[in-house]
Amino acid sequence: MNDKDFITKWIQKVESKLKKFPDEFLANFETENFQMPGKTVSLGSELFGQFEIVDLNGNPIVQTDDYNFIKFILYANRLKPQTILKPKNPSDIKLVVKDYEFLLDSIVKEIKAELNKVLPNSDFLRISNQIFNALNLQRY
Repeated sequence: MNDKDFITKWIQKVESKLKKFPDEFLANFETENFQMPGKTVSLGSELFGQFEIVDLNGNPIVQTDDYNFIKFILYANRLKPQTILKPKNPSDIKLVVKDYEFLLDSIVKEIKAELNKVLPNSDFLRISNQIFNALNLQRY
């Protein structure tokens, strides 16, 4: 097995086991609809405790002092939906984000463990970045 085969295998593996965010993380929370931009967005600047999400042209989409809400929106925008369900309670948003990040972190640990067994001389950061980029996954 070479790096390319390893990356391909892990892209397929992660796709098959990755839960849909946020839908599969909202089982026990009271939710409401939230309008999404439906296009690619990124984390903008932070100024005086206010974080923002901007589109590719730099236009602000969301501004808030709640960094967990920012991460929630960024994670939920992976597939560029028009609307999502979001917990009404900010502390529930924090729990949902924490659960999703735990899933992402466990995927990274699994990739690293297998890479160390199969291809111990390969560059873990390069390979894990290629896998995450191919799946449009980010860890904030």
